[in-house]
Amino acid sequence: MKRRRLPVTLCAVLTLLCSGVKPQVTEEDLILLSGDREVPHCFSRNLETVVCYWSAEEVPDEDGDVIYGFYYTYDEGNEMECDITVQSGRRTLYVCEHDELILFNYLNVFVRDKKKNRTLRSRKLELELFVILQHPHDIKVTWEESSERFRVTWIPPEIDMNFRFKYEVQFWFLEEERQSVIRSEVREVLLPQLNPGQLYHVRIRTAWNGEKASIWGPWSKAVTFVSVASAETIGLQCFTPDLSQVCCTWDERILDASFLQVHYRYGQKSTFTWQPCKDSEHRNECHCAFPARNDTSMSMKLNVTFVNGKQRLYYNKPILISHIVRPQVPVLHAQQVPGNKLALNWSSPIPGLRKHLIYQIRFSTDNEKSWTTLQVPAGVYSKEISMVSGTSYILQIRTGPTQEEIQGSWSGWSAKVTTKSPSSTGWVTPVIAVSFLLIVAAGFCLPYIFPSFYRKLKDKLWPPLPNLHRVLDTFMAEIQKQYQPNFTLYEKPQEEAAQPSSLEILCELTPTRDSQQVSRDYVQLAPPSYRNEEYWPNLDPMELTPDLGANELPHGLTNQTYLPTAPSLH
Repeated sequence: MKRRRLPVTLCAVLTLLCSGVKPQVTEEDLILLSGDREVPHCFSRNLETVVCYWSAEEVPDEDGDVIYGFYYTYDEGNEMECDITVQSGRRTLYVCEHDELILFNYLNVFVRDKKKNRTLRSRKLELELFVILQHPHDIKVTWEESSERFRVTWIPPEIDMNFRFKYEVQFWFLEEERQSVIRSEVREVLLPQLNPGQLYHVRIRTAWNGEKASIWGPWSKAVTFVSVASAETIGLQCFTPDLSQVCCTWDERILDASFLQVHYRYGQKSTFTWQPCKDSEHRNECHCAFPARNDTSMSMKLNVTFVNGKQRLYYNKPILISHIVRPQVPVLHAQQVPGNKLALNWSSPIPGLRKHLIYQIRFSTDNEKSWTTLQVPAGVYSKEISMVSGTSYILQIRTGPTQEEIQGSWSGWSAKVTTKSPSSTGWVTPVIAVSFLLIVAAGFCLPYIFPSFYRKLKDKLWPPLPNLHRVLDTFMAEIQKQYQPNFTLYEKPQEEAAQPSSLEILCELTPTRDSQQVSRDYVQLAPPSYRNEEYWPNLDPMELTPDLGANELPHGLTNQTYLPTAPSLH
């Protein structure tokens, strides 16, 4: 390599500075080499030239008229001199730049006073530890579904040497005071969990990866990205109504966006590309739709720019088509059948999932104030329900997956089906017939089951008729007892008024030729005093008339003669 000589006159240096030529040592270089405490300082930017410098404060000029000389050598090689330029700025720097660059060898440098030929500063260094490597480029930040974290990738700086690099990745968001740093020896890094919905910045710098510590190169420009927020916060829901396409909806009241991009992709590998979700024709039911696949998972993300300018990224976890089934609303048919019943039937809205869909039928009889819900298992497509006569019914049906092999949510309720059961009195005749048969059966069984109760009941309903002959004999016997001389049992109460005789014995005499007067004898009879009047018949007064001849009295008839009684049949 050839040495390049620079003029060492103060006027030339000032002319270069005033002309706007880039200084040999920049403020960024001073910051990067601020940790180097030895003098003079040396570094290389592009592995082609070496720059060494020191400031006036680091090498004091005791006499005020020192003429500096800079010399360098590798190992035990010949010592070479480098021309010095003075660079003015915040500090006055003495700079030497030469193209004699040899790596992995010790570089010996000396600062001498030429006038007095004495060494002011010297040091021995490994130049590869002071190589300022450029920052990586093509930095990308991508969301990784499998880990639900961001991955940062980049391309390392291009140099001819087969260097091993190490990297430092720094990321932060505006509200965060502390900046986080991750170091890596490979060309990618996986960021930790970030605060959702925040605008983050990330930048990277490079250093030589050796056994000894080396200086870090400059930071790259910051790349911004928005951390992912859960799609549930905006009400994102994706479902398939027919296993052929996926529909996605979100809450537009929350997502007040001026710009919105919705993307989907199949699988979780970065090799799968994101594709735009096309707007749906039926915005009320589905905001955007894309084809469904049953051989891989699907992911959704929404890049949103709000009216206030903020950006957000919403992400939905990978889903399977068999886990987001929401069938279409089935159609319910109702028909009245004999027996005051209602026959219901319907069909599966997804023929391919007939055995994986269950149904719910609800009906109301009081204008939808309360509902009765019936659960119908999978594979059943008809049902009969009993109706109350003269009652109106409102019925609806919905369907949903069994949540076993197929998962998802219920469909909406179907259109209302209204029907009314006709009024009927046909039940009266059967009820009367059954009641009559029960009464007859009870009548037959009662004497055998409850004999004593049956006898009492029979006596109440059908009391026994008295024996008239026995009653009359008893009656006559009591009369005879009353008229016996020594009968003391019967005493007529004095306070009672005379009762008319219930039985009269009449003796009627017909006058003879001798104009004899007819005499009549009357005997007043009183009924016996029975305590139980139940067996005493309530008889009308009976007239006893003896069968008399025309001119004579009956044989043996006296004033106290009793005749057999017989009702007077006139």
